[in-house]
Amino acid sequence: MSDHDTNLYGTIHGGVMMKLIDDAAAAAAGRHADGPAVTVSVDRMTFLAPVRAGDLLSVEAGLERAGRTSMTVGVRVTAERWNHSGPAAEVATAFLTFVAIDADGSPRAVPALDVVEPARSGTN
Repeated sequence: MSDHDTNLYGTIHGGVMMKLIDDAAAAAAGRHADGPAVTVSVDRMTFLAPVRAGDLLSVEAGLERAGRTSMTVGVRVTAERWNHSGPAAEVATAFLTFVAIDADGSPRAVPALDVVEPARSGTN
């Protein structure tokens, strides 16, 4: 993040982080839908800690749910100082809903979400 991303308090403007979150969530939804998906709602967005100019952000997005045409995507944002080797801090989380669209902008079906069962160890 750079100085042009800061607000009046010297931290990264929430709108800048919201854009990064929406971009990452849209990529996850579009990949699952195998085509365009548009943001329908921001169901929850929580800013947990301030981000400063110079921080390196990582944005991870993954599908939480897939319906007939809609998808819920969870997003986690972490930050670390560019000049320190410490653990990354979680700075924001969000859940957004997307709808897959066809070339005319109408909703279209999306694949079901594959649920992977955790491997069981040992025997019963």
